[in-house]
Amino acid sequence: MSEGNILGGKGAGLYVPMTEIEQEVIARLIEADDLQVIVHGWGVVNKPVVAFGDLRVRVEFRLSFTRPAIAMPVWFFDLELQTRAGLQLYKERMPVVYAGNPLIAQVGLFYDLRWHIALQSMDPALVRAVIPGMTGLTSRRQDRDTGQMTAEGNMRLTAEQRKAIRDVAAGEKRMRALDLEKAVKATRDAGYDVKVGVKGVEAPDVE
Repeated sequence: MSEGNILGGKGAGLYVPMTEIEQEVIARLIEADDLQVIVHGWGVVNKPVVAFGDLRVRVEFRLSFTRPAIAMPVWFFDLELQTRAGLQLYKERMPVVYAGNPLIAQVGLFYDLRWHIALQSMDPALVRAVIPGMTGLTSRRQDRDTGQMTAEGNMRLTAEQRKAIRDVAAGEKRMRALDLEKAVKATRDAGYDVKVGVKGVEAPDVE
């Protein structure tokens, strides 16, 4: 592990950082101007401003509305950060509610938005698409035997680090539950159906 927190992170707090390879992927995509934000149902933002550390990715962009003619409430956005070839880095349903009130959409309005992403792992297929010829494991989270993303992944941990990983995993689980609760509420407030299926809570993207 590199210098920093007990799990190798360079920033404040306890977290598992991305590998240098994953950070290199983001750096190359930014340098090549190869990132876009899909706002499902509303359009594509071609030139977002993207900055990143060893965990968090910050995406800033302006969303300008070309419709509707009559003002309407918007409770959430389905956001997707992807390459121009359509390879997905991250996707999230983001509630846009302030003081209990939804955002208003209408032709001529625009909003400057900031999207914070905790990118805990990156699809190895994406890594190899951006860095051809890359072999081996590309994420700390990827299990050596199964190839699946897990809490401990392929990291060689001491007993102290293993305990820290469990604490991190518990915190991540709590945050996912809170984010899901907010997304479900925003989805229902918008009048969409929310179903519980084999993959968990499901609701269609706005197209």
